[in-house]
Amino acid sequence: MDDLKTLSTETLYTYMRNALVTSCRAIGHTKSHSNGVFANAYRNELNRRGEKLPRYDLNQILTDDRGWRSSQIELGTYNGPGSF
Repeated sequence: MDDLKTLSTETLYTYMRNALVTSCRAIGHTKSHSNGVFANAYRNELNRRGEKLPRYDLNQILTDDRGWRSSQIELGTYNGPGSF
């Protein structure tokens, strides 16, 4: 994983979305879990920069986020940059 502080905010959003979609669609438990960890790390850095993203664990399947997580997954690319 790159040093997150050196990445642009736009790149972090792309990486987070790619990690989320890969986490959801991966068949293997390790790949799915690792991408969830990556997505949380990207989200944490975005929040540190003042972005207002949910603070819950992005590995959760059921959330009360009104579709935020689903909309981010739709914007991602499976196995795209930033995914495990």
